[in-house]
Amino acid sequence: MMAWVKLVPAWGWALLLGLILAVGQQIRVSFLQAELEAERTARLDDADKLGACRTTRTSLLGQVIEQNGALAGLRAAELERANRARDMQLQVEGRAQQADQQAQQVLQERTPAGVDACTAASQAFDDELRRERAQ
Repeated sequence: MMAWVKLVPAWGWALLLGLILAVGQQIRVSFLQAELEAERTARLDDADKLGACRTTRTSLLGQVIEQNGALAGLRAAELERANRARDMQLQVEGRAQQADQQAQQVLQERTPAGVDACTAASQAFDDELRRERAQ
């Protein structure tokens, strides 16, 4: 069985072994190149997705800043309305207190004895109207 090995010179075996190694290496390189190309494509897709995410984030950040500004404006307007409402309420309460005092004064007025109640009431209303218009 070893006889056929002796028929081929040593340099032939070395050449055959080199050829086998070269073919194996070429197969390995082509496999790795395909794997490298797939990985490169995946990385480019990831980079595109990352760019889209960054663009979306920037857009959303701008919208959040805009909404925060709108909220601040709404809060300021709400405070202004609350202050105006409080001032108006104080004015109305003051006027109501004044009207209540005037009503109490009218109620405290006594009708002179022997005077018709309707005539006295009419006179009291007329007097009150004159006082209000004089103010």
